[in-house]
Amino acid sequence: MHRPLQEIEFDLPAQQFELMGYPHLRQGQSLDVQVESSVLLPDAGGEGWYAVQKETLDPQLHQVGRATYAFAGQIDQAELSKDADGLATATLLVQCGVAPVRVLCAPQADGQLPEGTWETRFLAGMGRLHGLVEEDFATAVGARIGVILWGFRRLVLTPGDSAFGRWVETVELLPAPYVYDRVVVTARIHRSTI
Repeated sequence: MHRPLQEIEFDLPAQQFELMGYPHLRQGQSLDVQVESSVLLPDAGGEGWYAVQKETLDPQLHQVGRATYAFAGQIDQAELSKDADGLATATLLVQCGVAPVRVLCAPQADGQLPEGTWETRFLAGMGRLHGLVEEDFATAVGARIGVILWGFRRLVLTPGDSAFGRWVETVELLPAPYVYDRVVVTARIHRSTI
């Protein structure tokens, strides 16, 4: 029995598209991406948040808004660091079932990470997802997935554009920079990559 491909939706930031060299992206094209969260806070009252625990959580990835997901799973990789001011941050790879998600964790009000923010623990959270094709390799944490591009939604925010403030759906992304607009990619996951 053939299982249908799982869909995922992620932001394609303007800077990322620039790093890619402004390729002409089309429906049906294959691409390897790192799925990464926005920076999340250890406060469930925030727009993007996370919580860690030692009790098992089933791997889950559920879309709750445009390129926004609720996710849970086991922390597979972790890189913890402190900045010059002593504020702790973490970059984690969480196995969320259909796709691994690299999660960027901000500290608590005391500047420290919640107890248990490391490998083998479990994380749940919610946040916007970004698709990274080109990386600066500032962290070794991550796992790429292979996707087939399916569609593009562009929130037109360019001043003076006749479609200003509206979402426009297309099956391609033209090879031109976008400064103000927001682009969300819909893709179908077909494999994990190294």
